[in-house]
Amino acid sequence: MDSAKRKEINNNLIGFWNEAIGLDENMRKELLMHIVPEQYAKLAPSEKLLKAVERLGKCRRVLDYGCGSGWAGIIAAHSGCKSVTAVDMGEKIIDSAKFHADAYKVGDRIETVRISENWLKSIPSESYDGIVCSNVLDVVPIETSREIVKELTRIAENGAKIVIGLNFYMSKEMAEKRGIELIEDKYLFSDGILRLTSLSDDEWKDIFTQYFAVENLDHFAWPGEEKETRRLFLLTK
Repeated sequence: MDSAKRKEINNNLIGFWNEAIGLDENMRKELLMHIVPEQYAKLAPSEKLLKAVERLGKCRRVLDYGCGSGWAGIIAAHSGCKSVTAVDMGEKIIDSAKFHADAYKVGDRIETVRISENWLKSIPSESYDGIVCSNVLDVVPIETSREIVKELTRIAENGAKIVIGLNFYMSKEMAEKRGIELIEDKYLFSDGILRLTSLSDDEWKDIFTQYFAVENLDHFAWPGEEKETRRLFLLTK
């Protein structure tokens, strides 16, 4: 995919997720009525993701890359990490992450930063001993995914723990049965927005093992899903 097309896709993604995750004043007031900081574990989409991110509580510095509403950074902070950097590219996304960090009483441990696409390249090597990247790598063009993984490797300390969450795999045959078109046999678009870059477990493993040791690959489900088809990679540098 050429750079101009990638840039267009990435800009559309930022706009889409900015609106999806952003909070207006009424939403904030409603959330504050129900948030109980001690119940932070409920933020995790699954028990397996919760346990994986809780392990990062033992780290000194954790990066939550593509933080969204900030759930992973909040869990890492509540689990013991005193320095979490939660980053994303949308202004409303970062405002939402900061709101949640403060509401869950860990705002003093979490630095929320709105970044550009080249932010990773500005970070010194071996800056973090823990990294979480959930539902990011498989909703961007594969060239972008590879660049992110390469930079995450550089900024991770030796021995760093990395948690990667991915969506389900949709094969070409499965897509055809559902009447879904996969561009280049892997890209699923909806209303012009890239919603899935569909690679198999082995294809992702091949990408990760260029830089990391794969400690474990597990599968999990979001609430309401019957089958555990989403992927959870635990990596070590």
